[in-house]
Amino acid sequence: MESLYTRKFNSTEGTPYEVRVLSSDTSMAPSTVDMPWNAPVEIEWAETDKLDPVQGSALSLTLISDTDRRFVDLFTVEPGKIRVELLRNGVLYWTGCLDPELYGEPYSQDRDYEVVFAFSDFALLDRLSWQKHGVVTMRFIIEECLSSAGLGSLPLCVACSTMHGGTPLDIDSIYLLCDNFFDEDGEPMTMRKVLEEILRPFGLRLIQKGGRIHMYDLNAVHVLCDSEEVYWMGADAELGVDKLYNNVKITFSPYADTTLIDGSLDHSDVLKGKSGKLWMTDTEWGNCADGFRLVTGAQEDLPLKLYNGAVFFRIDSEHSGSDEAGVAMGYKGNTAGDYDKIFLKGFGKPSVVPVPIISTEQSFIGYVGSKGADYRLKVSLSLLFDVRYNPFETSGEKNEEGNYDRLQDWCNFGYVPVMLYLKDTDGNIIYHYENHKIINIDGFVHNSSNCGWRSGAGNWGCMWLCWYDWENRKSTSGFGGWQKNKPIIGYWRKGLPKKLQAMGDGEFIELPPCGGFLEMHIGAGIRQFDYKREEKDIYAKARWLLYKEPKVELVNRNGTTIRTEDVEDSAWVNRSAKEDLSIDTITGTPADVCLPSARGLLMDGNHSALKEFTRAGVTDRLERLLIGTAYSQYAERRTVLSGTARILPEFSPLTDASTPGKFILLAETQNIMMDTSEIKMSEFTSDEYQGIEFE
Repeated sequence: MESLYTRKFNSTEGTPYEVRVLSSDTSMAPSTVDMPWNAPVEIEWAETDKLDPVQGSALSLTLISDTDRRFVDLFTVEPGKIRVELLRNGVLYWTGCLDPELYGEPYSQDRDYEVVFAFSDFALLDRLSWQKHGVVTMRFIIEECLSSAGLGSLPLCVACSTMHGGTPLDIDSIYLLCDNFFDEDGEPMTMRKVLEEILRPFGLRLIQKGGRIHMYDLNAVHVLCDSEEVYWMGADAELGVDKLYNNVKITFSPYADTTLIDGSLDHSDVLKGKSGKLWMTDTEWGNCADGFRLVTGAQEDLPLKLYNGAVFFRIDSEHSGSDEAGVAMGYKGNTAGDYDKIFLKGFGKPSVVPVPIISTEQSFIGYVGSKGADYRLKVSLSLLFDVRYNPFETSGEKNEEGNYDRLQDWCNFGYVPVMLYLKDTDGNIIYHYENHKIINIDGFVHNSSNCGWRSGAGNWGCMWLCWYDWENRKSTSGFGGWQKNKPIIGYWRKGLPKKLQAMGDGEFIELPPCGGFLEMHIGAGIRQFDYKREEKDIYAKARWLLYKEPKVELVNRNGTTIRTEDVEDSAWVNRSAKEDLSIDTITGTPADVCLPSARGLLMDGNHSALKEFTRAGVTDRLERLLIGTAYSQYAERRTVLSGTARILPEFSPLTDASTPGKFILLAETQNIMMDTSEIKMSEFTSDEYQGIEFE
């Protein structure tokens, strides 16, 4: 940035200061400027609670406009383009951005009038939305926010007493999923909100003071930092007491979604404005009612990527079926001239190596150690593989009755190739899932030798989804109309266990051995055989191969739906107090009800959830440590002192000659010219966990 206006002055105590107004607009010419002698600069840290994560500040600068509307151009630029630097003794003391919405000047005067400018250090973050995705470190988020606020050049001084694994907290080794900072509609949080939410569970606070950014927790400041004694000036000092709380409750909302991958397409979003080709209820000829219309084509803005000839479809129902949307690999009418797509020769046969046709978007899943055994991934796909001209009407003389009977007789066991990958942050495939050995056995033994997560990318044909009829695999097919896959089995003609049927449709697999990004791919083709394990050429008679709703869901180990819940921790603080303290967090540590799909879990570099931290000699979940901090500060009455003091240029805990204990600033307004601080400070203590009654 280029210097626009500069002014040097000395305080009444003789301290040299310099004000620089900077602009990123190089077309503005630099110049000097006058200020009133009595109160040109004030810095205010508005009152915050001892547990609030960010203690922002604002600088008020008064300049004299020697000509009419000299400074009006400053308020027409974008937020963040104009900033101020205040130097004390030649060293940067405070910096922040101009708020262009706070502008006013005398209208009746044409020269030599005062204009007040308001600058802020963290307020700009309220205007900026978080934009990053993926897994990043805690340091990355902090530095991204500080840089966006224009504070990235200031030193970051850390005083943190939280430890992990016996070592001090390392913000380079704490990882978070940025998807946690977007709501269900994809709307991002503000950067200010993101910054607050990653600090809150640690009890960390952030403040700019003395030309530095200080990040600290109360316990560390009390135990580790040297104190500065307050020198009161004047006769306005007052003594009071801080608040008490009856109960403290920490509510961690981990933002857990049980649907990890959802490739469902909204009918109204697919191929808008395109009209479809008509299919009759029975055949193309005769006076038959309209059945449905089919439209196919390419589209870029959908959550699925297509390859090797696959296209999107939309079905508009008139009298047959229902409105649907998905992916088409093959479909044809009643004559050669009506073939919109021709099935490839040998399509789907085991001798043909599958090729990918559909890829889903990625979805993150963390690793929660042994708790992962309580869950399964449910992989499902709805498939329409049919020989009927109209697959939504019953077979008959004019709707491929003979071929439909062949489908039922020939296709008792059916399989579709898929690949399920687990990728790292850089997009490398670290694991893939295999279950192909089950196809070749006479049964359905789901053990570690027949199925499981394997290292590397694998090859097409190593994983399949399976279709069959639960009750009749002798004369009934798992295909025909829309059908969802079942748990994979091999050649098995006997009855199936009730447990398998109770779990329902879908392929149920164990969680991967580490955290990462899940990605599902679907391959072209059908592999099938009949009750005698013979493969018949149903492919030449097929008219439809459509796909919809590829999904990966998180379920309980028995296949049942999971209830997502917030995690609550609470404890008594002071039973005689009236007010309760509630703290809501969106990042934190897992409890028994936390799911591996929770987006708010703090993780290590291997995407494993971090479960416990240590502070003041106590090891527990962060939420319970935060309760300990709240208990330490609000279980007993703490002294509050306020009044005018000699300026406090640096950040530190404070002491008073007449009152024992250490104090932390709740609020401060510095009058730079007078070298004074109007302060409000509260007594605080180190963390103490003895006597806490957790509920």
